[in-house]
Amino acid sequence: MIDIRETILAQYANSPALTGIIGYFNAAIDPQSLIETFQQRVWNPLTATGWGLDVWGRIVGAQRVQKVSQPQFIGFDEADDGTNSARPFEDGVFYTGKSITENYALTDEAFRRLIFAKAAANISNGSIAQSNVILMRLFGGGDKVIYLSEGTLADDYLGFTEARGPTKGPQTFENGIFFGNSSLGSANGTMTICHNWDLSPLDVTLIQQSGALPRPAGVHILYQRVYIP
Repeated sequence: MIDIRETILAQYANSPALTGIIGYFNAAIDPQSLIETFQQRVWNPLTATGWGLDVWGRIVGAQRVQKVSQPQFIGFDEADDGTNSARPFEDGVFYTGKSITENYALTDEAFRRLIFAKAAANISNGSIAQSNVILMRLFGGGDKVIYLSEGTLADDYLGFTEARGPTKGPQTFENGIFFGNSSLGSANGTMTICHNWDLSPLDVTLIQQSGALPRPAGVHILYQRVYIP
């Protein structure tokens, strides 16, 4: 109750024992603080934390735990298990001794960004303009710039070092593709994610596997590091 004194008969209004009991009981069952906590931690996605964000994730179809591909470590042929897990120098990285798991739990802030991006994707028409809004909601902020370009950029094709310019293209084998279209910068079934920072394995996972970015069936994703002055 907001004002419990209005509920006490006048003849008992000045009884310290009775008013004390009623006051303590009212404080114990008062739901105002619980309602405020629920509003902040669960109901409002802008301020929700922990379990509250997990609820919102289930509502929009976003997962807090993402399966992120682990780097391949340097090793000998004898250690290869048939999956090319043991890589040579200049290809693999040194093992640091940390436990290896493909499951990565997003922090509350990162998960909140994914939730809003997935919510936008759920009502998106799949256009490039709306995809760019989703990408910036996921990764934008500060000096980061990321956007979707239809087709293949010129710098994604194979080429020699002499042809490289300030944008670091053309690309090498296993990184670029063969040019096979008379219209440079256009390739059927391909879209290019342009970004101005080095994407981490988690960044790539959020783009390709989280469901936050609409992706037509049969469309291949390329990545292009761009330099924005």
